[in-house]
Amino acid sequence: MIKIADIHVSTVLLPFRFAFKHSLASRSYSTNVIVRVTLENTLTGATVFGLGESVPREYVTGETCEGAVAEIKNNFAAALLGQTLVDENKPTDSICRLIEQTATVLNVYGRRVGASFCALELALLDAAAKLEKTSVCHWLAARNCRTASDSINYGGVVPFGKRNTLAALLYFYKLYGYKTVKLKVGDDPDLDIFTVRKARELLGNSIVIRVDANCAWDFDRTVEFSRSVKAFNVASIEQPVPFDHLEELVELTKTVEPQIVVDESLCTVEEAENLASIKACGGFNIRISKVGGLLAAQKIVDIALKNGIKIHLGAQVGESGILTAAGRALACANPNFENYEGAANFFLLKEDLTRENMTAGLGGRGKMPQGYGLGVTADERNLSRLIVKSKGTNAQPGSAAIEATGRGLHV
Repeated sequence: MIKIADIHVSTVLLPFRFAFKHSLASRSYSTNVIVRVTLENTLTGATVFGLGESVPREYVTGETCEGAVAEIKNNFAAALLGQTLVDENKPTDSICRLIEQTATVLNVYGRRVGASFCALELALLDAAAKLEKTSVCHWLAARNCRTASDSINYGGVVPFGKRNTLAALLYFYKLYGYKTVKLKVGDDPDLDIFTVRKARELLGNSIVIRVDANCAWDFDRTVEFSRSVKAFNVASIEQPVPFDHLEELVELTKTVEPQIVVDESLCTVEEAENLASIKACGGFNIRISKVGGLLAAQKIVDIALKNGIKIHLGAQVGESGILTAAGRALACANPNFENYEGAANFFLLKEDLTRENMTAGLGGRGKMPQGYGLGVTADERNLSRLIVKSKGTNAQPGSAAIEATGRGLHV
């Protein structure tokens, strides 16, 4: 019998090489949630470990690291700890059923708790796939009657910055071979136009240019921006208005020429269904952590494809190699993504959490790692050194099986 024997939750602080800024936030480090799950064979005592990660962002889903750890402790882990696998010959399918049952009971796919659930879900899938001696990517592709590809090609993202640093970053992306570049805009109308004009001038006509306003505009300003940059062939405008301005998104999708992509408006499976039904956008930015893990992300991919909506692989700023591997698994298991973001690990992080280097190579190419599970292994030295104690996660009276330690929350 295989059971979920142990769940360990902690938070890590990952310092950046430089500050990353957009209209909603500026940060020089990321505080992420890490979950380690142990599956145990109760007859032999043999164990398999799985690792998961999420990046709570209060301005995206309303979650904090402290809140995510508490949600895992009080709800998700309590529902899953001690559960046994129905089919030991297909542990990944069995884990998937347990995950989806828990998600249904606790309304995970209808609440903005994606970052709380994601780390635990990924750890469970990682452990089960290792036990089955398969990769999560190949399992996910086969589940949808597809064959996984072995690589994808990422694009670059340009954060807010001074005009004199813009050219250097654009030249780097061009020389590195990226075919798509997304520009963070929304800070200043004149600077926004200058940024797009300079990008087209330096990148040439063969590279796709996209922009992301991170909720900074209203309807009129979005329309004006679209008209002002018409000559520069901007392919998409991401989240131009606040996340709950759905009527404006519907009208913008009808009005402007660039594809309207939603990001902050898309944090749950239910939101994806609603956005599709009211035709509020032409594209979904799907970030694994934001939406609740791989299974939720796959559901959103399916909703998009059913409704003729383009799909974009997004990434949280500050993801370690664990989340990068999860995003790549989703992308390689589905052939229809229009754009891929992320995998800037070496360029952004001073230190990563995986032994494997998940940074996109020349041309933005990201190969799917060959290992079982998510395909990556923890750099235990970095992981133990970068862990910080979570606040406000002490065990409640009567929950003797739950212990807050210096390494985080142990269940």
